[in-house]
Amino acid sequence: MWKYLIEKEFKQFFRDPGLPRMALAFPVLMMLVFPFAVSMEIRNIDLAVVDNDTGRESSLLVEQCTSSGYFRLVTLCHDPDEAQRLMDENRADAILTILPGFDEEVSTGTGLPAGIKVNTVNGTKGSIGAQYISECVRMYLAGKNVNVPSDDTPRMEISEKYYFNPYMDYKLFMIPALIVIAVTMITAFLPALNIVSEKEAGTIEQMNVTPVSKTAFITCKMIPYWAVAFFILTACLAIAWAVFGYTCRGSIMLLYLFTVLDIIVMAGLGLLISNYSSNAQQAMFVIWFFAVIFMLMSGIFTPVASMPDWAQAITYLNPMRYYADAMRAVFLKGSNLRDIWYDAAGLAALGAVMVSWAIMSYRKSD
Repeated sequence: MWKYLIEKEFKQFFRDPGLPRMALAFPVLMMLVFPFAVSMEIRNIDLAVVDNDTGRESSLLVEQCTSSGYFRLVTLCHDPDEAQRLMDENRADAILTILPGFDEEVSTGTGLPAGIKVNTVNGTKGSIGAQYISECVRMYLAGKNVNVPSDDTPRMEISEKYYFNPYMDYKLFMIPALIVIAVTMITAFLPALNIVSEKEAGTIEQMNVTPVSKTAFITCKMIPYWAVAFFILTACLAIAWAVFGYTCRGSIMLLYLFTVLDIIVMAGLGLLISNYSSNAQQAMFVIWFFAVIFMLMSGIFTPVASMPDWAQAITYLNPMRYYADAMRAVFLKGSNLRDIWYDAAGLAALGAVMVSWAIMSYRKSD
């Protein structure tokens, strides 16, 4: 009986030509496009410079900023009101103000008469832009071998060392996250349309009059999506190696194990939504609602530790939190199951709840 049910589900999956194409195109496009588009590296920051000194040193500072490749000089003026107007009109992201006497004070090491103002309507662009300008100023001063004096407090030297991503390559950080998104989205959306599509087609009534148990029916509906998720994971790992040169530092089998656990949760959720939905449109809206919340609160884009306490508590019900944490730990750090057992436990607990709920909520008429 199980053999024929699984065969039926695979035939039903391939009968719709759009589903196999979606399962193939979605991870490929995501892995080839998103690592370049979803990046925290900000470029083309519009910079307005108010130079009230017009000396040699102020020109060198402006050149240091513009030659970094991160800034576009939109104006070089002497009127701060003009620069402020450009910022108010969103034509300038940052303003570098150089005060009179800049040449003399920098040359003698008595001060640094300059100021930075940033437009934080786009908070990320503003904060990172301010760091870029500060770094350009620091590099300018390092080239002059000038130490700007501060107070008499002791100075502290900070030496930074980055582990697991020493070159701070944002694509390397995002590759595991994109794999999580690709696997989770496909294995959530497709099951959500499964039972409700049979309701609309009228074929579900034929299954309801058979002696097939609800457990066998729901379990067999999940198996094709395991195959789809394994294909997506394999394709993503192959693209990461062939295109970007990134390889998994940990066990590949451990990635597949966590993928199985994630599929159980998301496919169970999709089938649960499909049980309660009257049509495909309703199922799509509901699963999209949950998918957006899962992504935003998974720690993929913003760290969970940066969220307020109440939001951190909610993330314990988010399967993508556990899957993303495990994927990054295994892919980037080479962690083993002993290191991330809590992620496996969280996914297993959520999976048991989702699948049990999906089985109990399926109304089978004898």
